[in-house]
Order: sequence, then structure tokens, then C-alpha cells
Amino acid sequence: MKKFLPVTVAIPLLVLFHCLPVYSEGTRQFMPTSSSKGQLCINKYRNDFAFYNGKAEFRLNITVADTAERIRYGFGKIVSTNTSGFVYRIKDPSGNIVLPESPVPTAGKGFINSYSEAVAGPLPAAGGYDYNEFQPSSTGDYYMEFYYPGTYTDDNRRYLEFFDITVFDGTKNPVDGRVWSKAWQFWSGSDSYSTNDKFYGKLMVLSDDSIVTQVDCNGFRGGSFSFSSNMTGCSQTGNIEYDRKSRASFFTYPQYKVFLNDPDNALFPTQKVSSGIIDPVTITTDCNNGSADFGIKVDKDCMIKLFIQVNPSPGEDLEDVQLIFAAKANPGGNGYNFIHWDGKDNLGKQVANNTSLVFTVTNLSGLTHLPIYDIENNQYGFIVNQIRPAGGQLKIYWDDTSIGGSSNTSTGCISLTGCHTWNNDFGNNNTINSWWFVSGSETRTATFITKREPGNVSLAGNTLHCIGEETLLFSIIPEPNSTSYNLSYTGSGVIIEKSNLDAKLTFSSASTPGSLIIQGVNGECGVGPETSVPIIFEPLPVVTLASFPETCYTAPGFKLTGGQPAGGTYGINGTDADSLFPYKEPEGIYQITYYYTSPTGCSNADTSSIRLYNAPECEGTVFFPDAFSPNGDNLNDSFRPVIENVYSFKMNIFNRWGQVIYSAEIIGDGWDGKIKGRDCPVGLYSYEATYAPSLRTDEYKTKRGMFTLMR
Repeated sequence: MKKFLPVTVAIPLLVLFHCLPVYSEGTRQFMPTSSSKGQLCINKYRNDFAFYNGKAEFRLNITVADTAERIRYGFGKIVSTNTSGFVYRIKDPSGNIVLPESPVPTAGKGFINSYSEAVAGPLPAAGGYDYNEFQPSSTGDYYMEFYYPGTYTDDNRRYLEFFDITVFDGTKNPVDGRVWSKAWQFWSGSDSYSTNDKFYGKLMVLSDDSIVTQVDCNGFRGGSFSFSSNMTGCSQTGNIEYDRKSRASFFTYPQYKVFLNDPDNALFPTQKVSSGIIDPVTITTDCNNGSADFGIKVDKDCMIKLFIQVNPSPGEDLEDVQLIFAAKANPGGNGYNFIHWDGKDNLGKQVANNTSLVFTVTNLSGLTHLPIYDIENNQYGFIVNQIRPAGGQLKIYWDDTSIGGSSNTSTGCISLTGCHTWNNDFGNNNTINSWWFVSGSETRTATFITKREPGNVSLAGNTLHCIGEETLLFSIIPEPNSTSYNLSYTGSGVIIEKSNLDAKLTFSSASTPGSLIIQGVNGECGVGPETSVPIIFEPLPVVTLASFPETCYTAPGFKLTGGQPAGGTYGINGTDADSLFPYKEPEGIYQITYYYTSPTGCSNADTSSIRLYNAPECEGTVFFPDAFSPNGDNLNDSFRPVIENVYSFKMNIFNRWGQVIYSAEIIGDGWDGKIKGRDCPVGLYSYEATYAPSLRTDEYKTKRGMFTLMR
């Protein structure tokens, strides 16, 4: 939900800040520079942080180690549309009010006028503010509470422009690392995402196993937000993968102490003893689904990381699996904690049977989740450093897939500029979780072999047996969990031959219909499920081809026809062809075959022969008449030659003056005795014809002569 507050906060620039002593806990950590933003937010609508009579996990605590210590504190301007009735009080560790209710000061003693006063702390002589002071009467965790009246809505809240609480010891020296809460609430400037409205606070998280990590917020933007940390993430159902996923709406719980400075090592010492892993680590694999259960014993309650290196390349890769779980020193039974791996890599792909995998079991320290509610924009990501025990920058992990974002649950992210970014209101009204940890010194590394029952096997090939054909061929499509394959046939009279991934079924006239059965096999898990492929029996189609007449071997080409049913193909002497060209072939007998395949896939053929012969009549001849009478009686009405076995022809007709009055190039064309539609006079005319008597040679012949046109 967006947050609207029509207030502009002016923060004076600190001049020569680096020359001043720095003693304070509050604004100095929230706002590392005067241009950054970071105000303490009291918002009863959101939660009970630092509010009257809130639960213990929402308190604003000040830890006192000695009754000689003093608590000095101050507040800046109250930023709100309604500042009236804003009061505070202090309670002792038993919950007694030891500092009565007082108005949050707006001037004078306890009021912080400027950024420079806030970061200089409660030392007026050094440029700090004129502080209020409280002297505890006992040791323990004191806590400060605030209150304001009215109906509690998200708009009815209070911000403190500046804020400081500093503990001084008996010698009047400041002691850092005493101010903490499990559920801080901050304001990052505004909802406008302007360049200046960024939260650069650096906060220290103390895990329950006493590991200190520093979170550099690195420019959070998004108005008011809650900052708490715990061991599991957004919830604590016991399902680690579910609990750590970012969620829509408010889903988090405060568990770890979050300090403004490195926690006082005298009161909050660093973890000294790591949880130990007790040998042996057991592995139980399951053929049914390829999963494995790892049994792990530990000498004290701790967090364990199981890393399975699926990708054999060195380092952490996208395929590698990382599982984190809480282990108990005394879980009952035989003392083993069991963590289940589903047999899939980090990308959700099944790991095949008989794969050798290296796994590492590591005890973790300081497993820290940071589920932040309502940070709309985290453009730069954030940075986590290991403070105690001393270490470097830590990898950050996340899984935003439940709210439509990305995930990095295996390799993690480490970057000097920040990790786990989001923009464009992605965090609005969402709880976005990130986590990190410190790997312990106790590790176990070993190899195990995956087991997985063979899966269903597929075959590629024609399942139609056309009665009369002898064989069917199949290819076995490799199944990743099978090392060999069993084949059988439910009918009779069929012989199966297998070679590697090829299978041949040989049929006889006595074969009966049935199904081809295939099963995958491996040595670890045995025989897998059956795949049944029915074999369909069908008669061959009836195919016929008409006979061909004997043909001169000088004849022109022609299309092959006469096959039934229609739709087949032809061949000549075993070679596919749709036409025969006699003049291109030697004389002899040729086998013409017609092939036909039915719609279901069965094929048959029929064959006829054709004889190409050489005889005198195969030589081309042309005979010209010596007269014609174009008088319309349908007798000799045109002048045309009688042509036999001629394959190229051209004829010109001339008048008595030798002029061409008619030409023809198509065999069978003749002259009708006219020129341009007008009758020509009777008399003598001449012709000249050129023709090819055979297509087998390039020879041409010429004939000339005279003829009479009569009426």
C-alpha cells in the first residue's frame, strides 16, 4: 500500500563531520550521510514496534550491564500531519515503568536540532545535543515505549526526524552495541522514489547462534517499512523451501536481535563452538522416484546445508542442488535427522539412474533470513558482510517465484554493488525475503549413485504389417534410466531380432496379430513398466496394369498409364519413371511396373512389358498429292501430305513467281487454296518440305514438287 505524508523534512548539511568524535546509536546508523534518509517510524497500524504494551519481540531495547551506567537519549522533530499527544516512557526488565510518561520533546533538553547534533551524540561540548538522561537501578534489558492517540490507520503515524540512544559506562564513556529490537520500523523519505529518498542504513543482525552480520540497505526506497530477521523466512511451517519464498501481503515474524552497531561483545559474545556432524552420513535411495534420503547426526541443534553437485563442473552451478534444514541433536529414533532429495536438479530435471554425484554436508552458522515488508523499490540490491567472527562479504539467496519474480537458491549472489534487486513497485505490500549463512568448519564430502526405475520406453517405426511382407523395422528411443531393453510379442509366428537400439520383426504366413512389448532394464532397479505397441495386420491392395502395344523404337515419348487403383507410381526396369521415350532407348523388351500404396500404408505392384522394335515401317515417309480441289465437297479440299512416322516437319508453298504463300510446321496441317481469305486462281503451284524421318538421328530430308489447284 502506498504511503502518503505531505511533509517536507529539511536536514542541514553536516560540515567537517569527519573531524568530530562520533558517539551515538540512532540517526548515525540510519542516515550515514546528511543527504540520505532514515527516520524512526512509530506506526501502531502496522505493528506494535516500540508502542505501549507491545509484545516482547516488538520492543525497543536498551541493554544495561552495570547499575553505574547511564542512558542518554534525544529526539528530533516529530514528522506527522498530527503531532499532538506523542509521549514516551521507559520500563525496566520486569516491565515496571521506571521513567514516567513524558511528551516527546520539541525543543530544549532532549531535543535534537540538526543532523550534526544527532551524529555527534549526547556530547554538547563536542557539537552534540543537550540530552535527557536516565540511570537504571538494575541490569538487563530496559525498553522505551511510545504512544499517540486516535484511530490507528496507516496515515496516523509518527516519524522522528532524528533519534539517538547512547549508553555511557561508569567512567562516562559511550558503549556501542546496546540498542536493539527484533522488529524495527523505518521511514525512507517518501513514496516518490526520488533520487534523494533512499535508505542507506547499516544494521547488525545477531543470529540466535551468535553470529553477527551487517546488512547494508544500499538505498531502499518505498516509504515506511518493517525490518526484522529470523531463521526461516516468511513463515515457520517446517517446510524450508515454502517458508523461505517471498509472499504477497505481510508474512514475517521477528526472532533475531537487530542492533544499530556491532553488539557489545561482552554481553553478546561470538559463537565459540560449532555444531559437529557425527559420522557416518547415511544415504537411502529409492528406485520408484529416484529420490534419496540423507541421514545426518549432530552433536547439538544446528542448521545443515546439503549440497549435491549435479553439474560436474567445479564450483556452484545452476543445476546443483542446495538444501538447508534444521538438525536436532536428539531427534528421537536412532538419532538421525533425515533430509529428502527429490531426485531432480535445481532446474527441475530428473537426474538419470546410475549417475555418480558428489555431495557435501556442512553445518551452518548464522542462517539469517531477512523478510522485508513493503519496500517498493530496491534498485541497487543490498550487501551483507560477516562481522563476528570476522569474515568477508556473504552470498545472498532468494526465491521470489511465488509473487512472479526470480530466484537464486543455489549459486547465490555476491557483488560489491549489491544483490537481489527489484523495481517498479514489486515490493509494494509484499514481503520479500532474502537469506544468507556462514559455512561451518564441520563438513562431510562423499559420492553416491542415483537409482531410478526405468521409465516408459518409446518405439519409432511402422506398426502396420501388410500381409505378405516379411519384416517390420523399429528404433528404440533411448530412455535415460535404462541400460538395456526387453522385447516380446503377444501373437505367434513372429521372430524378433534386436541389435543395440534397432529391432526387426520377421513375419511368416502363419503369423497372427498381436502387440510388441518393450521394457527398459537397469541393474540397480530391475525392469520398468511395459509399453505395448499393437501390430496391425492388413491385406495387400489389388493392383493391375494394362498391357502396352508394340512400339517402334523411333516413336516419340509418351506418359505411362493404365495402372489401377489410381494414384500410384510407375517404374521402367526397376527405375522410377512416369514416361517412356522409345527413340532414346535401344530396341528390346522393357518391364513397366505400377506401384500403389493404400491410404493405410500397404503397397503392391503389377508389371507389364512393352516391346520396342526396329522395322522398315519405322522409317518416316511423306507422300504429296499432285492436285487438290478446294470446292467445299469435302473431297481433296486441302493440299496436305500423307505422313507416317515423321517427327519434325516444315512445308512452304510457292506461287508461279516463287513467292511463299503458305507455311506449315505442324504435322497434318494443309493449305486451303486461299491467301488472306481470298481464293487463289487455278493453276500450277510448287512446294518444298523438310522433315525428320527419325528422332534417333539428326538427319533431315527435303522434298520438292509441283501440284495443280483445280476448282
